[in-house]
Amino acid sequence: MQKGFKVLFEDEHPLDYWCIRRFVTSFPESYQTVVEEIIIKSQRLNKKIFGYNVAKLMPSFKMTRRGAFHGLRLDNEQNKPIDPKGVISLCWKQVGVELQELKGYIKENALCERRRIPVDLPSGSRSYIIQNTNDLFEKLRNVKINGSMVGPVGASKVLFAALPEVALPVDNQEWKHVFGTDRYYVILSTMVDEIEEWEKRVQEKLNEVSPYAKITLPSIYNIMAMSARPLKKPKS
Repeated sequence: MQKGFKVLFEDEHPLDYWCIRRFVTSFPESYQTVVEEIIIKSQRLNKKIFGYNVAKLMPSFKMTRRGAFHGLRLDNEQNKPIDPKGVISLCWKQVGVELQELKGYIKENALCERRRIPVDLPSGSRSYIIQNTNDLFEKLRNVKINGSMVGPVGASKVLFAALPEVALPVDNQEWKHVFGTDRYYVILSTMVDEIEEWEKRVQEKLNEVSPYAKITLPSIYNIMAMSARPLKKPKS
């Protein structure tokens, strides 16, 4: 087993199936609802869906209080993004065409259920999808607006809004302390390897720990990655 798995393993031992299920089911329902809607809407992708999903997701990740996504939200009455900085348009302009091409590739080459992507993909398709997702990440992280960068955290979450079957939203604590790398390709590859190893050791499918029908493997792994972050020390 590859050493260093920290999300589904503890001291190189796989977490119990029911332990992971408790983490997933105890996560706030509001988060689950948002993620489920993101997953459903992103089955196809265009500029309108992209904008809706990013505007829906970012407030739940507390990404709209400052920086590039400051003020971004969804107008619930009209179901349209309110985007004072125009960050959605900038991101779409940067990666929209390639995102749609990658989504099309996934649909054509994924012979497994969507909720089993990327683990059940043939190795060639998996490598292609992870590499192209990483390339999109590198373009997004460098998008700059009003002096603020989208950055690695923002880029990973924009990708999750569009490709929740592949992309993993990664916050600062996870970059530094859970995965210990600044390479998104490494993180996505680690996610797939760790899920495969956990399923082999436990003889269960990770997607089956969730009671929610519309889920993806990255959406479950994300909950466990957040749980693996080091505890914050209380202020003295």
